[in-house]
Amino acid sequence: MSCNRYRDAIHELVDGTLGPVRRAELQTHLDVCPDCVALVADLQKIRDAAATLDPVQPRDHVWMQIAGRLRQEGRVTATAPARHHHLALLAMAAALVLAIAGSLYVLRLTDAPANTDIATNTGATIPTKNDTTARGNAVSSDVVQGIADELAAADQHYQSALSKLKDLHPETAAVIAENHEIIDRAIAESRTALQSEPQSAPAQHSLFQALSQKVTLLQSTIALMNEMRKGNSAGAAQLVDRAKKS
Repeated sequence: MSCNRYRDAIHELVDGTLGPVRRAELQTHLDVCPDCVALVADLQKIRDAAATLDPVQPRDHVWMQIAGRLRQEGRVTATAPARHHHLALLAMAAALVLAIAGSLYVLRLTDAPANTDIATNTGATIPTKNDTTARGNAVSSDVVQGIADELAAADQHYQSALSKLKDLHPETAAVIAENHEIIDRAIAESRTALQSEPQSAPAQHSLFQALSQKVTLLQSTIALMNEMRKGNSAGAAQLVDRAKKS
């Protein structure tokens, strides 16, 4: 049973955009696949947690510059109040890393031994080990490339977010940057190993663990920014201390 074909449908189900026909097909698969059921549950928890993030208003001069540019281009005729998630870039980075983890989860399911249905008619062709391995390598390579692309996008969002967060104390910024660098090195090493052996279970597990740590750190960074915005210095200090010990 191939779980890879249901990857997009699972994400659409969690997002609430899956149509009734594909939903029925996916439900049939979920009825017999506990791994995909677990993936749906995990993604739903992540989506629920992301919905609790507080919106933060950017600095006034940023909106003034944007409004001025829009007026110059004739896109707006008057200044209007706007809302923007100042931490949206970090949240997007975390979401992308979670998508990467989902890709890796699918990769692990794809590489798991599958039950091959052997037809009873004498004309049936049974796939050979080489055929199965070739298909597995092709799927694995595609997923690994997707992971690389998503990691690059996540890192871009993360770097852009940090460059805009000017309220961080230099020592705090250094702690966060150091923790991210440590995890990024672990991710890079695991990626290299996985590119060499896409079907290596230890390499997949190592990358999955590193990505999980990346998500946790991104979420902690978002929580820290929220505490600082609220003026809760005690809560922010606790998060910084926790980051130093991690």
